[in-house]
Parts: sequence; structure tokens; C-alpha cells
Amino acid sequence: MDASILKDAGFAPVDEAGWRKLAEKALKGADFDATLVSRSDDGLEIRPIYTRRDGAVPLAHSHAATPHAGDAWTVNQRRDDADLARARAQMADDLENGATGIALTFRGSAAAHGAGIMAGDETAFRKTAASCAAAPFSLRLEAGFADRVLATTLARALAEAGAEKAPVHFGLDPFTSALAGAYSETRESVALAKTLIGFGFSGTVLNADGRLAHNAGAGEALELAVVAAALAENLRLFDAAGMAPEAVFAMTSLSLAADQDQFLTIAKCRAARLIHAKMQAACGISEPKPAHLHVETSWRMLTKRDPETNILRNTIAVFSAGTAGADEITVLPHTLALGLPDPLARRIARNTQIVLITESNLAHVADPAAGAGGIEALTEALAEKAWEIFAGIEKTGGLSAAIASGDIKAMVEAARAARTRKPIVGTTLFPLKTERPLTVLGPLAEAAAPGGLRAVLLADLAEVV
Repeated sequence: MDASILKDAGFAPVDEAGWRKLAEKALKGADFDATLVSRSDDGLEIRPIYTRRDGAVPLAHSHAATPHAGDAWTVNQRRDDADLARARAQMADDLENGATGIALTFRGSAAAHGAGIMAGDETAFRKTAASCAAAPFSLRLEAGFADRVLATTLARALAEAGAEKAPVHFGLDPFTSALAGAYSETRESVALAKTLIGFGFSGTVLNADGRLAHNAGAGEALELAVVAAALAENLRLFDAAGMAPEAVFAMTSLSLAADQDQFLTIAKCRAARLIHAKMQAACGISEPKPAHLHVETSWRMLTKRDPETNILRNTIAVFSAGTAGADEITVLPHTLALGLPDPLARRIARNTQIVLITESNLAHVADPAAGAGGIEALTEALAEKAWEIFAGIEKTGGLSAAIASGDIKAMVEAARAARTRKPIVGTTLFPLKTERPLTVLGPLAEAAAPGGLRAVLLADLAEVV
């Protein structure tokens, strides 16, 4: 066949009304909205077709802070093995093979998920600092607020090693600790943050985090509202200590979870930037700066059964976070729900990001979703819903009061209970007759503190992810 015949082929142009007429004909009398319009867990309408949004402006990110990463986001790898010699070898392997950031993950933090360095093993900092001084890479500290002294220990180790060029995200976050039922005296974060700022590292000091709420069952809007409420609480704390709002925004990173719902994850990350900009405007900041957005793949979407399917879920999550403009992405290895990941699982987690950056060139376009009618509509609807929930939290006295009263816990549990049941490939849909053997380096510890939000592995319980 001569391909030239395709030059005159094609479909006649059709507008939205024309498309709808054809769709209704195909439905043969079935109700259009009931059949083709769906809703997210937050009740947001998702239509089958949208008109392109003209004049849309891409949302900015802050990728440039990471050495050697070019225009890409920071490729984060967890250092979460309590065996220090093995952990150092893992970190060296990660950095030699494409990782541009390390997340120092300590036992007891909400991000540990049963793994993690023991809090007494602070000697890990000296080796890390020496490596960081030789070839700077991004560092993120994942530690519970009860272990906040680790932040100054890390800062001193880096300063003594001469690693001033390393971007460091210290992750101070008393609110996530409070949600987890652990120590969380918020006032202590002010003096500690000022101490850390004095070291002069680039990066951030505070963290407004929605991951625990997500992993415990919250929908996208509630996760965003918790992040906004944490940021608002810090603004008040530091305003009382004489710090300008611009400085608080600049020293705060936002952390979100990315799951296998591509469009909702993209919209959630973009909505976080809209909310961040709106809060800056409310504070009278005339030239708002983009937030540093850290995204981690969802813990609650990982399955124990047929865990290789988690590789596909992680890939969709990274794709979504990357195209949505995440500045830093951490991938939870696909076997983490079964135990401490082995070298193969860690390599797959790392390469999931690297392949998407180097072979798919995801980082070459800033906010490719800008102007896409469906994504723009979902972003705006999600931002509005999250802002409504955030305003409700503020009316009751702010995030600390809402946590102390049990309101946030109740909202998360209600969201989880209302979640629509869906089939899960490898667990409730097409389950294996016999599970394939997998290697892990050791068992996980208890992942959640009693009395707080408990991050349940929903997929393994045949519930909704």
C-alpha cells in the first residue's frame, strides 16, 4: 500500500456538541451522565471529554537546586537499612547509578513503614556527610519529631565535612508526628528551625506533609487540606517569632503521595501549587515563588500478593508526579510491604525514575498538562474542594486543634470507609494460584504508633487503593 493515500484520509472536524450526539447514539438510550460521567472519591465530577483550555500558563517548579540533575527532578533513594555497612554500600551503589538524592529514613518516622535506621545510629551521618562533600547530592531527613535532634546532628556533620553545597531538606514536621500519635510539641520547632537556618544550607527546613493522611485512607482533597493547614500553622508560629511569611514559604517543602490514578495524581500535584500560590497571595506576597514539591509513591497501593504488579503501579505514579512538576520523587520499592527490600528491588525503584527521565524525556517539558481541559478542570475542582476543607479546619482552630480533638482522624477514617471498592490486579482480580518466591533482607518492624492514624495496607485486605 502506498502511504500517500493517507494524506487525504481523516475524520471530519467535530465540535463537542457533535461528539455528544454521536456518543448518545452509541449509548442507544442509556443515560449519558450515569454511563459516562464518573466521580472521584471526593465526589469530583470527571466527564468523558473536555474542551482544550486556551491561554493556560504552565505551573512553575524548582528543579534547578539539585547538582548534576540538569532539568530533571531529584531521583531520591531511601537509606532505610539498620545495617550500617550494608546501607553505606547501598547508598554508594545508588549514587553511582543515577540517584541524585538520598532520603535518610529513621525507624519510627511516618515514612519508615517498618524499615529505617535506628535513632541511636547517628554515626551514619559522618560517612554520608563525607560522601556529600566529595560530590554533592540532595539529602532529605525522614525522622519523627521526637528524634528532632537528628536534624542538628546531620547539619553539624555536613558542616564539619564541608558539604555546604548540598541541598538539605531537614523535614521538621510536628504535625505528622501528632497524627501518628507521637511526640509533637509544635513550639519547639521554631528555635530548632532558626538553628538549622543558621547553617546556611540550600533546601528547606520545614515539611508540610500529607502522606500519612493519604496512606491511612484520605482522599486527594483531604490530603491537600492537611498540607495547607500545616503550612498555615507554621505561618502563625513563625509570625509570632518575628519571621516574615516569605521566609516561611521559602523554607517549607510540601510532601504528597502519588498513586496509580494518573489523572488524579497529576491534578493533585498541580492543585498543591495553586493552593501554595493562593496562600502566598493571602499573605500579601506580590511575587510568589514555587513550592519545593516532594512526592513519594503511595504505601497504601502496595500489595503483598503478586508484588511485581507494584512495579507497574509505581511507574504510573512516577510518570504522574514527574509530568505534574514534582521537584523530588521517592519510590517505595515494590517488595517493601513484604520486608526490607533487596538490591534488585532497590535497583528497580531507582531505574523506574531514571528510565522515565533519560529514555522518555519526561523532564524536558514544563507542566505538559497545562491547557488539557480535563486535567485543568480536575486541578481546579480539587484545589477548590481542598480549600473548602482547609477553611473548615481553620475555623475550628487550626491543624493542631483539629488533631487534638480527633477531627482529622475522624475525617480520614470516614474517607476510608466511604472509599469505593475497586478490583485490584493480582489481589482480587486475576490472583496467582501460587505466589512466586521473593527475597527480602529482613522483616519489617511495627509501622504505626498506637493511638494515631494507622496506615493499613488496604490492597492486601482486598479493600480499595
